[in-house]
Amino acid sequence: MVAQANVSGDVRFLQPEVVSKISSLEMVARFIVEGFMIGLHRSPYHGYSVEFSAYRKYSPGDDFRFIDWKVYARTDRYYVKEFEENTNLNCHLLLDCSGSMSVGEEVTKFRYGQCLVAALAHLMIRQGDQVGLVGFSDREVNVLPPGGGTVQLRQVLAELDRMKPEGETSPGEALYNAADRCKRRGLVVIVSDLLVEPENVMEVFKRFRYRGHEVIVFHLLAAEEKDFPFTRQVEFIDAETSERLVTHAGYIRDDYLEALERHVEALRDGCRDHAIELVELSTADSLGTVLSEYLAKRMAYRQPVAAG
Repeated sequence: MVAQANVSGDVRFLQPEVVSKISSLEMVARFIVEGFMIGLHRSPYHGYSVEFSAYRKYSPGDDFRFIDWKVYARTDRYYVKEFEENTNLNCHLLLDCSGSMSVGEEVTKFRYGQCLVAALAHLMIRQGDQVGLVGFSDREVNVLPPGGGTVQLRQVLAELDRMKPEGETSPGEALYNAADRCKRRGLVVIVSDLLVEPENVMEVFKRFRYRGHEVIVFHLLAAEEKDFPFTRQVEFIDAETSERLVTHAGYIRDDYLEALERHVEALRDGCRDHAIELVELSTADSLGTVLSEYLAKRMAYRQPVAAG
């Protein structure tokens, strides 16, 4: 059974087709984060959600990693960097719950998004951040204010588990309401397929930026949406309206891929213009890659500053 596998060191649990088969989101989050940690040469936690405070003399038993060797070279004495916890960051995790997120053959976009948000919540709370959750479609469906600790993580995972992909992709009102509720400046992470007009969704993203939030957008598409592997006559069904279209895939493939590239390029331009981090991914991507992208961007903002 997958759920009985050893979690300490099994990178299989970074693969979406594996985690999607595990029913418990709590187990999914733990598997992904612990599997991801194997590939790191050092822990991302220390020096990530903590900040440099002061130096003190080395004492037996102190961790050698935090000895400042430059200071030793100047003084011939061992000094250890001390850090203080920084738990002031509010993280708002926003997951698209519209019907279009139900698309995906081996792994749906919604299930992938659930797993990603669960892993991010686990990672952030473990780092001492405050985490909240919003699910949105054509209306705001779930809101959980930011909080920290094990109890908050379980509440986030429970809310995630209750969410279902339904309704139309119309994030405007829901995200405007979410932006108004996120009064304290922090980090906003949005996971969505962004299948709306780029200028419309950009107006919402700008609202978060106007309120001083740092914004990271995970643009998630199904593998078949990105690659369009179809070659024969096929029936396409709109996941939100149930509208049907029967056509020969070979006739429309080039036009589809060109339209998709124009759409993605417009999103890139808009995010770049407003200092919004855009991470493009598909349901075939390893979740370890996604977490690496997230950590790289976060650490760039929050590296501890060394004393002179």
